Amino acid sequence: MKITSQILGILFIFFVANLTASKTVIKGKASFFKSKELVLYTYSDYISKKKTQIGYTTIKLDGSYNFEFDIQEIKKVFLKIEDKTTAFFVKPGEVYNINISYSKALNKSRIYDKQLSVSFNFPVPTELNQQIGKFNRNFDDFIEENRVLFEKRNNSINPKLKSFKLKMLKEAKNSNSEFVKNYIKYSIASTQNSLDVSYKVSDSKNSKNTKANIYLEYLREKPIHYNNPEYTTFFKTFFKGELKNLSLKVRGFDISKAINDKASYIALSKALNKEKYPFLENNEFATLFMLNGLLEISNDNYFTKENIIKILNEIKLNSKYPKQKVIASNIVDRITKKKFGIGSTAPNFKLKNKDDKLISLNSFKGKPIYINFWTNWSIPSQKEMKIMQVLHKKYRNKIHFISICADNDFNKMTNFLTKNTDYKWTFLHIGNDRHLLEKYNVTTFPIYVLVNKNLKVVKYPAGRPGGTAERATEDNIEKDFYKLTNAH
Repeated sequence: MKITSQILGILFIFFVANLTASKTVIKGKASFFKSKELVLYTYSDYISKKKTQIGYTTIKLDGSYNFEFDIQEIKKVFLKIEDKTTAFFVKPGEVYNINISYSKALNKSRIYDKQLSVSFNFPVPTELNQQIGKFNRNFDDFIEENRVLFEKRNNSINPKLKSFKLKMLKEAKNSNSEFVKNYIKYSIASTQNSLDVSYKVSDSKNSKNTKANIYLEYLREKPIHYNNPEYTTFFKTFFKGELKNLSLKVRGFDISKAINDKASYIALSKALNKEKYPFLENNEFATLFMLNGLLEISNDNYFTKENIIKILNEIKLNSKYPKQKVIASNIVDRITKKKFGIGSTAPNFKLKNKDDKLISLNSFKGKPIYINFWTNWSIPSQKEMKIMQVLHKKYRNKIHFISICADNDFNKMTNFLTKNTDYKWTFLHIGNDRHLLEKYNVTTFPIYVLVNKNLKVVKYPAGRPGGTAERATEDNIEKDFYKLTNAH
């Protein structure tokens, strides 16, 4: 009997473990994009807004796609096909059946932020995205109906805004979703905050200062909602510029001293004590305020950047709040990222060629290099390869040519080269080094970079193949080739 109980206990634990480890699934149809690549990513955190790729898949010939992945909390995810994106929220262990389409009419005025259209199959009114979508539509309508009062910016809209908030929260009550309630609450909080330009710390609920009352209502003794983008958007706008403002005051001298002289997290924590600044009520809240403030001042000449990085690294190593360790690490990555442009050293890379051999940029040192980033879905990328071929034949003894394929699937590059055997220059695949796109500041495809023999960037973006035939305002790349190859 005792053995049977133990076995049942083990089976129960195994069953529960499997339940909690169930994967989140996104699947559906994207018939307009057959054989295209579909990328899924999210933000690692909403303070630094560091993008993290979850995965990618190729849409099948029947238009279907499927993602399975693990998450521990509600996340806002982004689906990207070519240069088009959409976003929605997912919960751990849920299945989302979503059809993806694209409307040229809805995107005719968009150049860089083209939007995919999504429709949820079998939508349930209480589902997370349906509730958020309903609230967003209601809020847009509310703002439009009361535009005159909003534009007065004299707080005359406040009674109506309060009534609207209570109504929306009452409707969301049935969903039993704290995430939705907080999304509504902090969306409206951001609007309230935008109506007032003053800020004074106050512990009195009768204070006539609107911003102080906003603090009391939305932040004081409230939990931190790291995974809710509306909370962090509100937090960042509410405290925008506040760390620097405090440091410039007489009583805030120890703040700038803790940063510029001591480079100490402990010293900065002491400088931002709750006795002096009551709104920094607890250590976790105060450290989040600190992290956001350090990010804001990271490029401010009044503060020493190296010291800011040291403090952030201290938080990354010593904070007792795991999410704040992640935020600190992401901010360090963001502010230490080397600026890319003319005069900078081209970031090195080691990428695979079609034969699966790793090739480094450093191995091309000694001659100028013409680098381009391309994808299979970019029509200009395909067209300009033909002209690249002509340029390569003409300059191959004087200039290296490197084309880096940014498609996720290695086979897309090899298949392309199988069909285009006349392209004899170096082709490399981005592989898992997608941060290379950030290092080279790649925001569109194709894009070109011209590097001298010492690996210094001399043109970014460099002229595209074909000179100025189609782009009269663009540099003629052959003129730059001539200058580089004839320089003494």
